[in-house]
Amino acid sequence: MKIILIFLFSIIPLFAQFSGGGPGTDKSNAWQIWTKEDLIALGDSINNAGYPDFSTWHIDKHFKLMSDILEPITESIGELGFRGHFHGNGKKITLAINYEFPTNPSGALFAALSYGTIDSLIVDGYVTGDATVYYATMSTICNYISYNVGITNCINNVTVTGAGAAGITYQNMGAISNCINNGDITGVNIVGGIAGQNDGTIINCINTGKIIATNSGSNTSIVTGDTTPNNGVGGIVACVVNSSQNISNCVNLGSVVGQGFVGGIVGLANGHLMAVTPITNCINYGYVRGINGVGGILGYMFNQYVNVSNCVNVGVVEGEEDIGSIVGKDIIF
Repeated sequence: MKIILIFLFSIIPLFAQFSGGGPGTDKSNAWQIWTKEDLIALGDSINNAGYPDFSTWHIDKHFKLMSDILEPITESIGELGFRGHFHGNGKKITLAINYEFPTNPSGALFAALSYGTIDSLIVDGYVTGDATVYYATMSTICNYISYNVGITNCINNVTVTGAGAAGITYQNMGAISNCINNGDITGVNIVGGIAGQNDGTIINCINTGKIIATNSGSNTSIVTGDTTPNNGVGGIVACVVNSSQNISNCVNLGSVVGQGFVGGIVGLANGHLMAVTPITNCINYGYVRGINGVGGILGYMFNQYVNVSNCVNVGVVEGEEDIGSIVGKDIIF
């Protein structure tokens, strides 16, 4: 009984930091986020590593943004992985994140989404990191999305710069749907309007921002040092690392500029014998320019286990070699 009482009293101060709502068992009684301080309180609870701790108390709990937060958020609100459901409620959060390792090691509102969902959120402002530091991978809503979780109905208006950079998430292993990127995204390589590296599902997404990579297309990843091509620049996705469950019904309206592996929808795509990468029903209207491996839909297809179907390119595609209206270069083996 004594242990239970200690635990109950220990969680009361945490809950009291939120402005209202609760207990968060579903959206109708979500914890209410009204202020920047509420967001910071949520982040502190995620980061707390004591035992019994709050790092897991938010699993499957619901949080609802109740008003625009115009005072800029300057660092990620949780470094250990958010495991709840964050409902943006059509409201806006302003970001002003400057990557600094190790004091501010994540360039996104959420460092990671390891379980749960984020929906109906708008983000404004900027996220920036030192492009000379290879692990300065920047995005806006969430830097890493794990399996079986997702982001839906979100809008990014944030300008992003870094070594690797993306509009919604840097690495997607889950599902992104009905999202829009309006921000200009600039990096060295692995630069995408919606996602940088993708091994999940991206459906019904739109990019309108300018997507620029200053050194895309080398055979060495800035992140892993792997000699297998796994970088690029794309209006929707920079690169598919191993395979992708689905990239479909996406539209690019922004210009996409890089060196190699440049695509209006996807820069580079790998497939796998057991998991073919489908890119379907996508349209590119944007201007696409590079040096080699430049395509209106897909810049560089690394093996035959990639299926591009029912896609249309309307934009101008320019380059020096391996240029195509749909696929720039395909390596079949």
